[in-house]
Amino acid sequence: MRSKKNVETTKLQEGEYLEKEFDNYIEMAKSAVDWTLFCSYQLKPNFSEGVYKILQLPSMQIAYTDMQGGIMFDYVAPEECITFSAMKNISEKACIDQMKLETGMIVVTDDKKIYNFICSAHVELIDVSLRKNADPLLLQKLTQGVDKYYIDKNKALTVLLTNIINEFADVSPLDKETSMQIETEITQAILQILDTQEAHIPHFTKSEKITLEIKRELFKHMDHKMTVESLSNDYNISMKSLQNSFKSLFGLKPTQFMRLLKLNLVHHELMQSKPSETTVLKVAQKWGFAHMGHFSRHYTELYGENPSVTLRTNISMIDGMKEHCVERKEEML
Repeated sequence: MRSKKNVETTKLQEGEYLEKEFDNYIEMAKSAVDWTLFCSYQLKPNFSEGVYKILQLPSMQIAYTDMQGGIMFDYVAPEECITFSAMKNISEKACIDQMKLETGMIVVTDDKKIYNFICSAHVELIDVSLRKNADPLLLQKLTQGVDKYYIDKNKALTVLLTNIINEFADVSPLDKETSMQIETEITQAILQILDTQEAHIPHFTKSEKITLEIKRELFKHMDHKMTVESLSNDYNISMKSLQNSFKSLFGLKPTQFMRLLKLNLVHHELMQSKPSETTVLKVAQKWGFAHMGHFSRHYTELYGENPSVTLRTNISMIDGMKEHCVERKEEML
């Protein structure tokens, strides 16, 4: 498992509200109150533009996220909390670990696990993190649904949470009585769902299961030259099925996905290196790019600048991609 890397995030007191726009990954991670984000991979230009709207209650935190998308990262939910997340709008493809996300789903996750999130385009979601020392009945029922999902019929929960965020945005800090009333409303709404539905277990085709396994294994072999044909042979899956499954899960062809991962590793290493210590050619070849013309074009399309410009920037990344997100020991020297 890739390592957890702590990031110092914004803190809120009970009753406080925060609205924060972000236009880069660093600001996105720092503004994620009590959430830990790390090991980020940019999949599209302007991938992390968006806004957070967060309301801190006595035993709950409501966090609305509107994000441009085209990003993958690992995350850990707020400590000592069970989180249920209402998918308000999933415009294209998105996954949390081994779960395909769709608009109208309510996904339950736990703070004791590192999750991987990937989205190919715009997403809106609302997370409610419940402290484990809070309502015992609600906690018990939610625990039974961890890593499963429910359906937000008629978008009842999504509408309620959206209205709460919008109504109390200009009323900060909230008084104790109002905060408790909000928590009661949310508790009743989610209990209504939990009492009338069985938790759904995510289902995948055989090809999608293999694709998810390949995705996990790719991080162990990022220094190798991998092709769709070699993956097809190694995992006994047809090239067509592999192509279709990658598109179904991530909205990308496997060649695009692998290239984007490697481009991110080059980017992170260039940002943390000095021109006197290495060259763009050396770093690109290290991560498997043999044709510098193609590499430079793909890099510039993704990051909006030539790789030589990145090398001269020398900015330390907060999540330390090379040290914390690549399992190949020889690549951490």
